[in-house]
Amino acid sequence: MTHENQLDKKLEVFSILGFGGLGKTTLAVEVCRRLEEEFSCQATVTVLQAFDASKDMSGLLLRILHQVVKVKRDNEQNCMQEEDPLGEIDSNVDNLASMLIQRLADKRYLIVIDDVWTISAWDAIRCKLLDNNNSSRIIVTTRIETVAKACTLANAWGDHIYRVKPLKLEDSKTLFVNRVFGPNNVCPNDLETAMDGILKKSAGLPLAIVSIASLLASYKTPGSLEMWTRICNSIGSQMESNPTLEGMRQLITLSYNHLPHHLKACMMYLSIFPEDYVTSKDRLLNRWIAEGLIPEKRGLTLEEVAESYYDELFSRNMIQPGQVIYDGSAIECRVHDMMLEVIVSKALEVNFVSLIGSRYGGSSHDTVRRLSIHGDLGSNIEETSMRHVRSLSTFRPEGQGKLLDRLAEFTLLRVLDLQDCKDVKDHHMKHICRLFLLRFLNLNHTDITLLPSQIGELQHLQTLWLYGTLLNGVPESVINLEKLEYFGLSNRKDWRVLLRLPRGLGKMKALEGLLRVDIREGDTELAKEMGDMVQLRRLGIVLRCTGCSDKPVLREIGNSIGRISSIRQISVEDMSEDANNMDFLHHLPSPPLLLRHITVGGKINGFPDWMASLTHLVHIELWWIDMHGDDIYGVLYKLPNLLKITLDRKCCKDEELVARTTFKFPVLKELAIVRDNSTPRVVRFEQGAMGKLEKLMVRFCDQERSLAGIDNLTSLQQVELVGKKNTKALQVAADQLKTESQSRQEAEQFKVVLKYE
Repeated sequence: MTHENQLDKKLEVFSILGFGGLGKTTLAVEVCRRLEEEFSCQATVTVLQAFDASKDMSGLLLRILHQVVKVKRDNEQNCMQEEDPLGEIDSNVDNLASMLIQRLADKRYLIVIDDVWTISAWDAIRCKLLDNNNSSRIIVTTRIETVAKACTLANAWGDHIYRVKPLKLEDSKTLFVNRVFGPNNVCPNDLETAMDGILKKSAGLPLAIVSIASLLASYKTPGSLEMWTRICNSIGSQMESNPTLEGMRQLITLSYNHLPHHLKACMMYLSIFPEDYVTSKDRLLNRWIAEGLIPEKRGLTLEEVAESYYDELFSRNMIQPGQVIYDGSAIECRVHDMMLEVIVSKALEVNFVSLIGSRYGGSSHDTVRRLSIHGDLGSNIEETSMRHVRSLSTFRPEGQGKLLDRLAEFTLLRVLDLQDCKDVKDHHMKHICRLFLLRFLNLNHTDITLLPSQIGELQHLQTLWLYGTLLNGVPESVINLEKLEYFGLSNRKDWRVLLRLPRGLGKMKALEGLLRVDIREGDTELAKEMGDMVQLRRLGIVLRCTGCSDKPVLREIGNSIGRISSIRQISVEDMSEDANNMDFLHHLPSPPLLLRHITVGGKINGFPDWMASLTHLVHIELWWIDMHGDDIYGVLYKLPNLLKITLDRKCCKDEELVARTTFKFPVLKELAIVRDNSTPRVVRFEQGAMGKLEKLMVRFCDQERSLAGIDNLTSLQQVELVGKKNTKALQVAADQLKTESQSRQEAEQFKVVLKYE
């Protein structure tokens, strides 16, 4: 796949063919991961089974574009947000195709088109992808041989079809045992016969093996033979000789049926989301809570209980990770399409959800409780009563106008999720503000420009998300939302628009997340009231103060931070040009010792003494601090649980940033040096420093920059270099890194990934 014929650099297409559950998508993703350094950009998109080019093509092209340009969505991010490099996009298919051609014109790209069901779908997609004569590649996964053959053309290299085969018995056993008992363990003798029977009936299908193994992971004591035998007997024998979709569904249904009652409802709730949809963890958990699916438990917040359910569904392999961050946690999730079929069937059967515009059909019940819009509304929607609807979700950006005009009828609505819906207009807000039972309101990436003062009448509201809108502020009445827990705002056209809050903030005692808060010189009372929000776990402050660092407003911010014992994440950024405004952090009366994440963005006279006491800190992000490298590393290496350091603009004033031998960093996994800075010119690692570092990211600016001592990073797995393609220093560094990697034993080699801007 990686060969480059200098005479023929045409685009080539490869197909991965196999039965559902064999791991085609997993294989394609792994190929992308291993070949990342060979291509300028990559993208992966899934094709709906009922793909209709006239309706679905624009969404597919948009997903490719976002990955090609690496758009950073600003949901709950810091204030220094770059504007969307795609700008305001006309979603017309021809316009999107033209944009994609421009973006890919000079790049060697690798695109995965996952789960193609028909030749017509492939033909429609293929004609939108540019053959830029740059040795680009497309990987198609499909269950259908005629589709695989239509996608690829036989040539001297073969037919470019890889046929995925079931696992051999020994590989099946290894996968099963690792999942149930953990790596390097064995199956107890008394369970081996049952295990052999299960593996025989699983027919070497990884999805089937992992599903059953995840179920039995809770039953691995010597007294579990009865449960294992019962599971083995309940698996249809037809899977042995002729694996079928129905047999796979049976296995997956078995996994679902054995979920504890509290997890079944949370799992069934994912039937609301479309096929292959990736949703954020925060969005899912907040929706669970708003729907009343999360019970109270002594000593835990509802968010903590919901998070434990989320983690348990992962451990049982019921949901799959989307984006995974430095600490190994998944901040996004999705459901395998075969699992989705099972939970949709269960949900429709008990009238848990009604689906419109989905290939799974709508609802056979008269009473609609949870309404999820996946496609065209159809004519029947106008006759449907909305009086009993508790949840309304739209996943199609356009064509929802008629439904939104009926919002006043949704009098029992608890959850309203209109993210990315371009049909939401300002006049709809008057209806939304009369939905008095509303608990969750998501208007992210809509085009609203005005939030009415009546929003303060939604007394039950727990989540209010306004990220990526066209709002310039919020009304003073928001302080009346005394049950509000999660609140955030940003303007996608102007990152400088912040959350400007009125006096009386102290009434909002339920708030757990408050980000991008605009604090100015005269906001002393507002800063003082922040200390009354005793439930606050995430706080983001942006300072717009002039003058010295001992201003009353800064002292009050420090006092408030010291009073909030629950706080886990703090971001403090200074947008003024005055020196050392951040020095107020030296004078906190009570340091936030439970912090896990901290961002400091502004000039400061050294780190506060309490920084070295943050034993729970896992990530620190710094910019504009203008400190010496030894002063940065000399404090941070003492933090016992620090996993990631991000150094952004104007952090290090030295020509060299040196990780010295004495800076051990016991668990540090990632170091990112980002943005365009003239210093440091050299990033050096001495022997024994950062011995656990696995990933290094360095951005190369127009000035010279080099890496030294990479041979001392013995745990390194990946180095990512970012910059302009014609930057000589970047190319020199890349060549040196590849040479260093190749000089190592095969098991110790690392990947070198180049990302061009």
